Amino acid sequence: MIKSLKTSVLLLFICVSTTLMAQEQSVSDEQLGQFADAYAVVQMQNQKSQQEMIAVVEEEGLDIARFNEIQKAMMDPNQESDATAAELEKHGKVTSKFEQMQPEMEKNTIASIESAGISLEDFESLAAKIQQDESLQQRLQAIFVKRQGDKS
Repeated sequence: MIKSLKTSVLLLFICVSTTLMAQEQSVSDEQLGQFADAYAVVQMQNQKSQQEMIAVVEEEGLDIARFNEIQKAMMDPNQESDATAAELEKHGKVTSKFEQMQPEMEKNTIASIESAGISLEDFESLAAKIQQDESLQQRLQAIFVKRQGDKS
């Protein structure tokens, strides 16, 4: 009985280890490099989008910190907003403009990902794998470090 239990545990360990190794190896260096390229471009795209959004907030006459306070209060049903009617009106205009900007920002993000030679689906799949796998995170970090060193 104990021998069969040990054998079962050993077989389970081998199966799990093999599966984990196969998952890690299923992401090639080329795929990880493409992901790194896409990730870097998406980060730049996000910074550009944030700057555009900041400009919209400021054009409506709201301070970024105040806009965020109002937004946070509106998203939390347990928190009351102390925003004035004028601030709420400005906040509404800003969020409306954000909603209008959203499709273009999404399109630009997808185009940025695809310009790196990877599909949106593959990018999202790799992102999920990387998030769950520390060795993939380390490999990705090594790519970023190497590229940063190449730029210096």
